[in-house]
This record gives sequence, structure tokens and C-alpha cells, in this order.
Amino acid sequence: MIIFESAGMSCLQDLGRVGLQHLGVSESGAMDKYATRVANALLANSTNAALLEITLSGTKIRIQKDQWFALTGADLGAELNGEVLPLCQPVFITGNSILHFKRCIKGCRAYLAVQGGFAGTAVLGSVATDNRSELGGFAGRWFQKNDVLEFQQDSHSKIHNINWHTRFAHPDFQLNEPLYFISGTHWSRLSEKQQAHFQQQAWRISSQSDRMGIRLEYALNGEHFTDSELSSAVAFGSIQLPPDNCPIILTADRQSTGGYPLIGTVASVSHSRLAQSKPGDTLNFMALDLELAQKLLAQREIEFKRWQQHLQSWWQNANA
Repeated sequence: MIIFESAGMSCLQDLGRVGLQHLGVSESGAMDKYATRVANALLANSTNAALLEITLSGTKIRIQKDQWFALTGADLGAELNGEVLPLCQPVFITGNSILHFKRCIKGCRAYLAVQGGFAGTAVLGSVATDNRSELGGFAGRWFQKNDVLEFQQDSHSKIHNINWHTRFAHPDFQLNEPLYFISGTHWSRLSEKQQAHFQQQAWRISSQSDRMGIRLEYALNGEHFTDSELSSAVAFGSIQLPPDNCPIILTADRQSTGGYPLIGTVASVSHSRLAQSKPGDTLNFMALDLELAQKLLAQREIEFKRWQQHLQSWWQNANA
């Protein structure tokens, strides 16, 4: 189990409540689902095993029991007993150890997985924390100081040391890379000049952003767009254009429908880049056709699944 000596901004997540938006239930789940999958794969966990999403700095936890852990996503200056904790590899941590996330170095959301997953009660098929609706997670809320979180299983693998020979390249969410997006239902309502301006504009992330949506504001002066109100279904990465002409990108805790023009959707291959962006960062957009977006995602998934299968076999042989 672990004890939160300082909770910072941390919550229990998995891949979310998929398939319930038509009932008005937010999907929730990890903001960076790719980093989540990598963390669980490193420990041969179920893809949907519960893990910690840690945002920004300040979280400090005491690990009470020996177990294998893996950390992916943002580099938040994590230190284990005063030593740097490496990203993207299994680490055996002994009981009574302190893990402290001290500062944002790159990105803003880290994912800490434990072998077997953290314990949590599924609500509507998921342990994901939906703080707005008080669903799932730890009593439906973010963690607080002195909260205790159990492991799903107390037993751990027979091995305590790894000659780590199959390191996966840490998920790269290049912060200077544009957000690839696919044009949406109302993209054609913008003139060619407006469409070009949207992609050339450097957009700054507002402090009013959260897990529901990332609000953008002008980093540079620019032309304003049309202001109409339309309703449509939304997904992770849906780009809405409200009357103030500053886009909102909907994310994990989004509502099921949106009331503003839908000008595009961030492509899946850019979701990590989006999830790791924080207030004050700037974003640029680049249009991508659907066929190329699907090809890029397929290439990534083939590589990931081969590596995941290799890791599963490796753990099985190591514990034989």
C-alpha cells in the first residue's frame, strides 16, 4: 500500500468509462492514455489496470510494501529516497520508501503503475476518477494528505533485480510539435483565410483549463472567427469554437455533447502531446487527412503491441 504524505494533484485512473456517453456519462480516465498503457505494459499488467495520474509537482507518497513500479508520461522530477527515479522501466521499490514529485521538467502528467494495479472499486465498469460527478477513484475525489491506497495484489514477482535489456523508447510528446487535427463538421464555415490563420496562430493555454477541456487564448493578435451556436457529439480532442473565438479542446472529463461549432478533432497520435500541455504553454495546429491519421496510429499500435507481447513473455520467463 501507499500513504499520501502530500497529495498534490493526483487521482486514480484507468482507460475510462467507454461507451456510456449516450447516457450522459463522461468517459473520464487518464488524460494521456498512451502513457498509461505503456506503464501497465512495463509490468505485464492488464491494459486497464488502475494507476495514479499525477499532475504537476508536489505529490509525495510513502510506499509501505515491496513491489514493482513503473513511471511514464511527464518528467516531474520524481525522486525515490532522494535519487532520481528513471522513467519507462520497471523499478523494484522496497517498503518504507519515499517517492516525491518535485518539479515539472517536461510535460505535466505522470503515470505511476504498480504490478497488479492499485485497488479500486469499479463504478459503471471503471475505477476512473470523475471528480465532478464524484464517481470512481478514491471516494469519488482526488487524493488528500494521509489517504491510504492499497495494491490490488500483495504478492510480487520472484525477481527483485532486472538486467533490463528491452527498454522501450519513452513515449515522446515533443512539446514543439504541432497538434495534428482532422477537420470537423463546421470547418467549412470558416473562410480559407480563417482556416489558414487558425493553423498559423500560436495559441496559449489558459489558466481556466482542466481535465474537462483545455481553453485557448491568443498568444498573438489575430482575426476573429464566426460566432454561431450548434450542437454535436464530441470526443477526446474535439475542438469547439465559442463566440469569443478562442477554441476549447475537450478532453477526458468532457460532457457528451457540445453546443459550439465543431471545427476539428485532434488526431489520436497527438493526444499525448495535448495531455502533456499545461497553462502558459503554446499550441499550433496542423490539418491532417483521415487516411494519414489512421496510418500513423496503426504504425504506432503495431510497434506497441509487439513490444507489449515481448514484455509479457519476458516476465513469464523471469518468474518461471
